[in-house]
Amino acid sequence: MYIILLVGSFATPSYAKLNVLTTVTDLRAIVSEIGGDQVDVSSIAKGTQDPHYIEAKPSYMIKASKADLIISIGLELEIGYLPSIIQGARNPKITQGSKGYLEVGPLIKALEIPTGKITRAEGDVHPLGNPHILLDPIRTGEIAVKIAQRMGELDPSNAKQFLEKGLALQARLQKKTKDWSKRIKKANVKSVVSYHKTLTYFFDRFNIENSAILEPKPGIPPTASHILEVIGIIKQKKIPLIMIENYFDASTADRIKEEVPGIRIASVPVSVNGTSDINSLDDLYEKLVSVIEGR
Repeated sequence: MYIILLVGSFATPSYAKLNVLTTVTDLRAIVSEIGGDQVDVSSIAKGTQDPHYIEAKPSYMIKASKADLIISIGLELEIGYLPSIIQGARNPKITQGSKGYLEVGPLIKALEIPTGKITRAEGDVHPLGNPHILLDPIRTGEIAVKIAQRMGELDPSNAKQFLEKGLALQARLQKKTKDWSKRIKKANVKSVVSYHKTLTYFFDRFNIENSAILEPKPGIPPTASHILEVIGIIKQKKIPLIMIENYFDASTADRIKEEVPGIRIASVPVSVNGTSDINSLDDLYEKLVSVIEGR
Protein backbone atom coordinates (compact mmCIF):
# COMPACT_ATOMS: atom_id res chain seq x y z
CA MET A 1 0.00 0.00 0.00
CA TYR A 2 2.90 2.35 0.87
CA ILE A 3 4.59 1.70 -2.47
CA ILE A 4 1.38 2.36 -4.37
CA LEU A 5 0.88 5.66 -2.56
CA LEU A 6 4.50 6.65 -3.15
CA VAL A 7 4.25 5.97 -6.86
CA GLY A 8 0.99 7.85 -7.01
CA SER A 9 2.52 10.87 -5.27
CA PHE A 10 5.15 11.22 -7.99
CA ALA A 11 2.84 10.47 -10.93
CA THR A 12 2.61 13.16 -13.61
CA PRO A 13 -0.88 14.66 -13.55
CA SER A 14 -2.87 14.16 -16.74
CA TYR A 15 -5.13 16.84 -18.17
CA ALA A 16 -8.13 15.99 -20.29
CA LYS A 17 -8.20 17.44 -23.76
CA LEU A 18 -10.93 19.88 -24.65
CA ASN A 19 -13.70 17.82 -26.24
CA VAL A 20 -15.34 19.74 -29.10
CA LEU A 21 -18.25 18.71 -31.30
CA THR A 22 -19.00 20.76 -34.43
CA THR A 23 -21.98 20.53 -36.73
CA VAL A 24 -20.01 20.72 -40.01
CA THR A 25 -16.58 19.66 -41.20
CA ASP A 26 -15.45 23.24 -41.94
CA LEU A 27 -15.83 24.12 -38.27
CA ARG A 28 -14.05 20.90 -37.32
CA ALA A 29 -11.13 21.92 -39.55
CA ILE A 30 -10.89 25.29 -37.79
CA VAL A 31 -10.96 23.74 -34.32
CA SER A 32 -8.42 21.10 -35.29
CA GLU A 33 -5.95 23.69 -36.55
CA ILE A 34 -6.39 25.94 -33.52
CA GLY A 35 -6.39 23.19 -30.92
CA GLY A 36 -3.87 20.72 -32.32
CA ASP A 37 -3.05 18.02 -29.78
CA GLN A 38 -4.92 19.88 -27.05
CA VAL A 39 -8.37 19.04 -28.43
CA ASP A 40 -10.46 16.10 -29.50
CA VAL A 41 -12.83 17.27 -32.22
CA SER A 42 -15.44 15.62 -34.42
CA SER A 43 -18.28 16.83 -36.61
CA ILE A 44 -21.87 15.71 -36.96
CA ALA A 45 -22.30 16.20 -40.71
CA LYS A 46 -19.95 14.69 -43.27
CA GLY A 47 -18.45 16.87 -45.96
CA THR A 48 -20.54 15.11 -48.58
CA GLN A 49 -23.86 15.78 -46.82
CA ASP A 50 -26.23 18.69 -47.25
CA PRO A 51 -26.03 20.31 -43.78
CA HIS A 52 -29.67 21.36 -43.93
CA TYR A 53 -30.85 17.76 -43.70
CA ILE A 54 -29.12 15.76 -40.98
CA GLU A 55 -30.85 13.16 -38.84
CA ALA A 56 -30.60 13.55 -35.07
CA LYS A 57 -29.14 10.09 -34.45
CA PRO A 58 -28.55 8.68 -30.93
CA SER A 59 -24.83 8.38 -31.76
CA TYR A 60 -24.65 12.16 -32.13
CA MET A 61 -26.37 12.58 -28.76
CA ILE A 62 -23.75 10.35 -27.16
CA LYS A 63 -20.97 12.49 -28.64
CA ALA A 64 -22.70 15.64 -27.45
CA SER A 65 -23.08 14.19 -23.95
CA LYS A 66 -19.28 14.10 -23.66
CA ALA A 67 -18.57 17.50 -25.24
CA ASP A 68 -17.14 20.52 -23.44
CA LEU A 69 -18.04 22.74 -26.39
CA ILE A 70 -20.45 22.45 -29.29
CA ILE A 71 -19.99 24.80 -32.24
CA SER A 72 -22.61 25.38 -34.91
CA ILE A 73 -23.15 27.77 -37.77
CA GLY A 74 -26.50 28.96 -36.43
CA LEU A 75 -28.67 31.20 -38.63
CA GLU A 76 -31.11 28.27 -38.40
CA LEU A 77 -28.95 26.02 -40.60
CA GLU A 78 -29.09 23.21 -38.02
CA ILE A 79 -32.53 23.95 -36.61
CA GLY A 80 -33.92 20.64 -37.84
CA TYR A 81 -31.60 18.46 -35.78
CA LEU A 82 -29.25 20.25 -33.37
CA PRO A 83 -31.85 21.12 -30.67
CA SER A 84 -32.87 17.43 -30.54
CA ILE A 85 -29.24 16.32 -30.25
CA ILE A 86 -28.54 18.76 -27.42
CA GLN A 87 -31.74 17.79 -25.61
CA GLY A 88 -30.93 14.09 -25.96
CA ALA A 89 -27.36 14.62 -24.72
CA ARG A 90 -28.51 15.92 -21.32
CA ASN A 91 -25.23 17.79 -20.97
CA PRO A 92 -25.64 21.12 -19.13
CA LYS A 93 -22.23 22.31 -20.37
CA ILE A 94 -23.49 22.71 -23.96
CA THR A 95 -26.95 24.14 -23.47
CA GLN A 96 -27.79 27.38 -25.23
CA GLY A 97 -26.49 30.35 -23.27
CA SER A 98 -23.61 28.45 -21.69
CA LYS A 99 -19.91 28.89 -22.54
CA GLY A 100 -19.99 25.45 -24.07
CA TYR A 101 -22.46 26.52 -26.77
CA LEU A 102 -21.26 28.68 -29.65
CA GLU A 103 -23.07 29.79 -32.81
CA VAL A 104 -20.66 31.51 -35.19
CA GLY A 105 -23.15 32.85 -37.76
CA PRO A 106 -24.37 35.71 -35.56
CA LEU A 107 -20.75 36.84 -35.05
CA ILE A 108 -20.37 38.13 -38.62
CA LYS A 109 -22.42 40.18 -41.08
CA ALA A 110 -24.80 37.79 -42.81
CA LEU A 111 -25.93 38.18 -46.41
CA GLU A 112 -29.37 37.70 -47.97
CA ILE A 113 -31.41 38.56 -44.88
CA PRO A 114 -34.99 38.54 -46.22
CA THR A 115 -37.33 41.45 -45.70
CA GLY A 116 -41.08 41.36 -45.34
CA LYS A 117 -43.23 38.41 -44.39
CA ILE A 118 -41.73 34.94 -44.95
CA THR A 119 -43.97 32.03 -45.86
CA ARG A 120 -43.37 28.39 -46.81
CA ALA A 121 -44.39 29.34 -50.35
CA GLU A 122 -40.96 30.95 -50.69
CA GLY A 123 -39.22 27.63 -50.06
CA ASP A 124 -36.59 26.99 -47.38
CA VAL A 125 -35.76 30.61 -46.72
CA HIS A 126 -33.46 31.41 -43.78
CA PRO A 127 -34.97 34.41 -41.96
CA LEU A 128 -31.65 35.28 -40.31
CA GLY A 129 -29.66 35.26 -43.54
CA ASN A 130 -27.70 32.86 -45.73
CA PRO A 131 -25.90 30.39 -43.42
CA HIS A 132 -23.12 29.25 -45.79
CA ILE A 133 -20.71 31.76 -44.26
CA LEU A 134 -17.56 29.63 -44.25
CA LEU A 135 -17.20 29.79 -48.03
CA ASP A 136 -15.78 33.29 -47.58
CA PRO A 137 -12.14 32.99 -46.43
CA ILE A 138 -12.17 36.44 -44.83
CA ARG A 139 -15.23 35.76 -42.70
CA THR A 140 -13.78 32.36 -41.89
CA GLY A 141 -10.65 34.03 -40.51
CA GLU A 142 -12.77 36.28 -38.31
CA ILE A 143 -14.71 33.29 -37.05
CA ALA A 144 -11.51 31.34 -36.34
CA VAL A 145 -10.37 34.05 -33.93
CA LYS A 146 -13.76 34.00 -32.15
CA ILE A 147 -13.58 30.21 -31.83
CA ALA A 148 -10.04 30.45 -30.45
CA GLN A 149 -11.18 32.92 -27.84
CA ARG A 150 -14.04 30.70 -26.70
CA MET A 151 -11.76 27.66 -26.54
CA GLY A 152 -9.39 29.72 -24.42
CA GLU A 153 -12.18 30.58 -21.99
CA LEU A 154 -12.84 26.87 -21.50
CA ASP A 155 -9.14 25.93 -21.33
CA PRO A 156 -7.25 28.95 -19.91
CA SER A 157 -3.96 27.04 -19.74
CA ASN A 158 -3.89 26.92 -23.55
CA ALA A 159 -5.68 30.22 -24.25
CA LYS A 160 -2.59 32.03 -25.53
CA GLN A 161 -1.69 29.18 -27.85
CA PHE A 162 -5.24 28.91 -29.19
CA LEU A 163 -5.43 32.64 -29.92
CA GLU A 164 -2.04 32.67 -31.65
CA LYS A 165 -3.11 29.85 -33.93
CA GLY A 166 -6.46 31.48 -34.63
CA LEU A 167 -4.77 34.74 -35.59
CA ALA A 168 -2.24 32.86 -37.73
CA LEU A 169 -5.07 31.09 -39.58
CA GLN A 170 -6.77 34.43 -40.16
CA ALA A 171 -3.59 36.06 -41.44
CA ARG A 172 -2.89 33.18 -43.82
CA LEU A 173 -6.37 33.32 -45.32
CA GLN A 174 -6.16 37.08 -45.71
CA LYS A 175 -2.89 36.72 -47.62
CA LYS A 176 -4.17 33.90 -49.81
CA THR A 177 -7.39 35.76 -50.56
CA LYS A 178 -5.36 38.50 -52.25
CA ASP A 179 -3.80 35.90 -54.55
CA TRP A 180 -7.12 34.14 -55.18
CA SER A 181 -8.69 37.50 -56.06
CA LYS A 182 -5.98 38.22 -58.64
CA ARG A 183 -6.41 34.80 -60.23
CA ILE A 184 -10.20 35.10 -60.45
CA LYS A 185 -9.91 38.58 -61.93
CA LYS A 186 -7.47 37.22 -64.53
CA ALA A 187 -9.89 34.36 -65.36
CA ASN A 188 -12.48 37.04 -66.25
CA VAL A 189 -15.44 34.94 -65.09
CA LYS A 190 -17.91 37.53 -63.85
CA SER A 191 -21.13 35.52 -63.73
CA VAL A 192 -21.93 31.95 -62.66
CA VAL A 193 -24.99 29.72 -62.26
CA SER A 194 -25.24 27.48 -59.19
CA TYR A 195 -27.78 24.89 -58.03
CA HIS A 196 -28.48 26.37 -54.57
CA LYS A 197 -27.37 29.60 -52.88
CA THR A 198 -24.51 27.75 -51.20
CA LEU A 199 -21.74 29.78 -52.82
CA THR A 200 -23.17 33.22 -52.05
CA TYR A 201 -20.35 34.25 -49.72
CA PHE A 202 -17.63 32.99 -52.05
CA PHE A 203 -19.14 34.88 -54.98
CA ASP A 204 -19.60 38.01 -52.87
CA ARG A 205 -15.98 37.98 -51.72
CA PHE A 206 -14.63 37.60 -55.25
CA ASN A 207 -17.10 39.88 -57.02
CA ILE A 208 -18.83 37.19 -59.06
CA GLU A 209 -22.50 37.54 -59.90
CA ASN A 210 -24.64 34.50 -59.15
CA SER A 211 -26.97 35.34 -62.03
CA ALA A 212 -29.27 32.32 -61.81
CA ILE A 213 -30.05 29.45 -59.45
CA LEU A 214 -31.20 26.07 -60.77
CA GLU A 215 -33.64 25.77 -57.86
CA PRO A 216 -36.72 27.91 -58.59
CA LYS A 217 -36.90 28.52 -54.82
CA PRO A 218 -34.61 27.34 -52.01
CA GLY A 219 -35.09 23.61 -51.43
CA ILE A 220 -37.42 23.20 -54.42
CA PRO A 221 -36.16 20.90 -57.25
CA PRO A 222 -35.75 22.45 -60.70
CA THR A 223 -38.83 22.54 -62.93
CA ALA A 224 -38.91 22.47 -66.73
CA SER A 225 -40.26 26.02 -66.96
CA HIS A 226 -37.63 27.37 -64.57
CA ILE A 227 -34.81 25.68 -66.51
CA LEU A 228 -36.02 27.44 -69.65
CA GLU A 229 -35.78 30.74 -67.78
CA VAL A 230 -32.25 29.89 -66.66
CA ILE A 231 -31.23 28.99 -70.22
CA GLY A 232 -32.53 32.38 -71.34
CA ILE A 233 -30.44 34.17 -68.69
CA ILE A 234 -27.34 32.15 -69.62
CA LYS A 235 -27.67 33.07 -73.29
CA GLN A 236 -28.45 36.70 -72.57
CA LYS A 237 -25.54 37.23 -70.17
CA LYS A 238 -23.18 34.79 -71.90
CA ILE A 239 -22.57 32.95 -68.63
CA PRO A 240 -19.63 30.53 -69.08
CA LEU A 241 -19.98 28.27 -66.04
CA ILE A 242 -22.44 26.26 -63.95
CA MET A 243 -21.14 25.17 -60.54
CA ILE A 244 -23.13 22.33 -58.98
CA GLU A 245 -22.63 21.80 -55.27
CA ASN A 246 -21.68 18.15 -55.19
CA TYR A 247 -24.48 16.91 -52.95
CA PHE A 248 -26.98 17.94 -55.65
CA ASP A 249 -27.93 16.11 -58.86
CA ALA A 250 -26.01 17.46 -61.87
CA SER A 251 -28.40 16.04 -64.50
CA THR A 252 -30.33 19.32 -64.71
CA ALA A 253 -27.17 21.11 -65.81
CA ASP A 254 -26.57 18.40 -68.40
CA ARG A 255 -29.93 19.27 -69.94
CA ILE A 256 -28.87 22.92 -70.12
CA LYS A 257 -25.69 21.93 -71.94
CA GLU A 258 -27.80 20.49 -74.74
CA GLU A 259 -29.14 24.00 -75.35
CA VAL A 260 -25.88 25.83 -74.55
CA PRO A 261 -23.12 23.47 -75.78
CA GLY A 262 -20.22 25.76 -74.89
CA ILE A 263 -21.02 26.15 -71.21
CA ARG A 264 -18.76 24.52 -68.63
CA ILE A 265 -20.33 22.38 -65.91
CA ALA A 266 -18.41 21.57 -62.74
CA SER A 267 -19.45 19.55 -59.72
CA VAL A 268 -17.72 21.23 -56.78
CA PRO A 269 -17.20 20.41 -53.11
CA VAL A 270 -18.50 23.07 -50.76
CA SER A 271 -17.21 21.59 -47.49
CA VAL A 272 -14.00 20.15 -46.13
CA ASN A 273 -13.96 16.43 -47.04
CA GLY A 274 -16.58 17.11 -49.71
CA THR A 275 -14.26 15.10 -51.93
CA SER A 276 -11.29 12.94 -50.99
CA ASP A 277 -8.74 15.63 -51.92
CA ILE A 278 -10.29 18.44 -49.85
CA ASN A 279 -8.70 18.08 -46.42
CA SER A 280 -8.58 21.71 -45.30
CA LEU A 281 -10.31 25.02 -45.86
CA ASP A 282 -7.32 26.13 -47.95
CA ASP A 283 -7.89 23.10 -50.19
CA LEU A 284 -11.56 23.99 -50.51
CA TYR A 285 -11.03 27.60 -51.56
CA GLU A 286 -8.19 26.60 -53.90
CA LYS A 287 -10.47 24.07 -55.59
CA LEU A 288 -13.22 26.63 -56.15
CA VAL A 289 -10.77 29.16 -57.54
CA SER A 290 -9.29 26.50 -59.86
CA VAL A 291 -12.77 25.69 -61.17
CA ILE A 292 -13.37 29.37 -61.92
CA GLU A 293 -10.06 29.37 -63.81
CA GLY A 294 -11.17 26.36 -65.83
CA ARG A 295 -8.62 23.96 -64.37
